[in-house]
Amino acid sequence: MQLELAVSKVDKFGVSPGGDTVEVTERPNGGVSIVLSDGQGSGPAGKAISSFVVSKTISLIADGARDGAVARAVNDALYARRRAQVSATLTIISADTDHGQLIISRNSNCPVLIFTGDAADILDEETFPIGTKRMLRPHIVQLALKKPRTVIAFSDGILSSGKGKSDRTTVDLVVAEAGSLAGKTPAEISGGILDWALERDQGRPSDDISVVAVKISEGKQERDVREMTMSFPL
Repeated sequence: MQLELAVSKVDKFGVSPGGDTVEVTERPNGGVSIVLSDGQGSGPAGKAISSFVVSKTISLIADGARDGAVARAVNDALYARRRAQVSATLTIISADTDHGQLIISRNSNCPVLIFTGDAADILDEETFPIGTKRMLRPHIVQLALKKPRTVIAFSDGILSSGKGKSDRTTVDLVVAEAGSLAGKTPAEISGGILDWALERDQGRPSDDISVVAVKISEGKQERDVREMTMSFPL
């Protein structure tokens, strides 16, 4: 099996830095985790929150903690640090090769989409952003790391795109757009969804937008080479 991933993100129009943070980290016993957090608000305040959440998450993953325990611990840490005055969403997508599992952990108002062939699963069970109260639990889905799949996660800038237009952005619209791209490369998927949202916002995003696309396929490289590329505006 082979895993490919891509991230596309843009800040809210006229605001920098954005309140979303996305990082990729290797798991200590094999595999990778992608961590997405949307801090409350935008600009430096929102960025400080999401950066704290993501850095804490990555640190705990590196210590070998399980994803569900990580989400609970990060919630408690944010709650203790800010006394329930701020919140953040947290989504963790892990390819755990040690246990042969794809693990998706959500504390977010945004669903995670899973495409397996022509079938689409929407992970949209009710969860709550972290930091607002103690004893919050993430919604967790575990799948065998065998079948080719495409996983797409995003921040709420996608759902708020086109705000005020008659055709309000709904999860169904996002699923339809993502489904039309699911057969493409992760970079084409994340970039395509981002471009779609920007078009709905007429090029001026009303919120920070992040899109993560992960594709698991049966292909295997001739050599066990790991690669990562990035494009970052300066």
